[in-house]
Amino acid sequence: MAARALVAGVFGAYYHVLPFAEPVAGETGRRFLGERFKAKPRGKLRIEYGEKNAGYNKLRETLLAIGDTVEIETDAHNPDTYVITAVDPRRNEINRASFGRQQCLAANVDGVLVMSSVRSPEFNLGFVERCLAEVQIAGADVILIVNKFDLLKGAEGKPADTDAANEKIFAYYEKIGVPVFRESIMGGLSPQLRARLTKGTWLLLGQSGTGKSTLLNKTLGVDLQSVGEVSLIDKGRHTTTNPALYYGKANPDLILIDVPGLREFGMHHRDAQAIRLGFPDFTELQCRFENCLHLKEPGCAVKAALEAGDIPEFRYRCYVSMLDTVGENFKPRKGDYWRGIRK
Repeated sequence: MAARALVAGVFGAYYHVLPFAEPVAGETGRRFLGERFKAKPRGKLRIEYGEKNAGYNKLRETLLAIGDTVEIETDAHNPDTYVITAVDPRRNEINRASFGRQQCLAANVDGVLVMSSVRSPEFNLGFVERCLAEVQIAGADVILIVNKFDLLKGAEGKPADTDAANEKIFAYYEKIGVPVFRESIMGGLSPQLRARLTKGTWLLLGQSGTGKSTLLNKTLGVDLQSVGEVSLIDKGRHTTTNPALYYGKANPDLILIDVPGLREFGMHHRDAQAIRLGFPDFTELQCRFENCLHLKEPGCAVKAALEAGDIPEFRYRCYVSMLDTVGENFKPRKGDYWRGIRK
């Protein structure tokens, strides 16, 4: 008998799924039936590594991603394994490029939490800008969380405001509609941030050391050491950049998807026109040409706004840097050769 489930983990050719429980009369929200189960795709849902793939849009190790809603059936030959028979169309997906391939980090998300810090490590503007551009292209909501404000010290040991340069960046993000939460998460989430994270599926993007694990623990009220994503295939814990899904059983309406070990966020899978659309503060200006890339074209409203100081230099500089990566030849991973993805 077919049932519906949420893809909760990706482990090569196998997946983890969370079957949905039948809705109860008078209750709202979703509920899951038990724990994670092992599943494998059937037929056309299996990727054919022998096919001739070209370009980032084809270089995918899996056709499914965390956040996909699928139909599953029990496997008569393997009672402990479900078979994925169909997948619903996605309303959005968040991708990144890394080592010559496109990786879908999550699908069907309600929003993305871009996490950084002001100290240890320092605020990484390039990483944040690339994340914001990808989320904008995907059409999802975004929140910027800047952590570790407790590490900033002012005169006589008193807490100080962030660096003036960073504060100008945060103020501009707020001006263009990106919520910025200045946090010290080790001591707990601010009431404003906690109020935003009550329901929905959120993808958490941030480099190591910015406090992602602490955020997950504080938000879900659980210890990740006890609920960390563990493969049902070999019982090994995540050590790669495969996303991991977490939720609290007391509130299954809130799902957080983390990407462990994330060091970079490449935009090489996007072309120049897509990157242009990733900057809404640019696209709202009226250039002479509709497809203006804001480089050397005449009548460019973005360049005029830059000269007038309405668009800060850091924003334009990051935009040009992303355009510079388009068309570069990146080496594929070694494994792509023996998988047959690259000849």
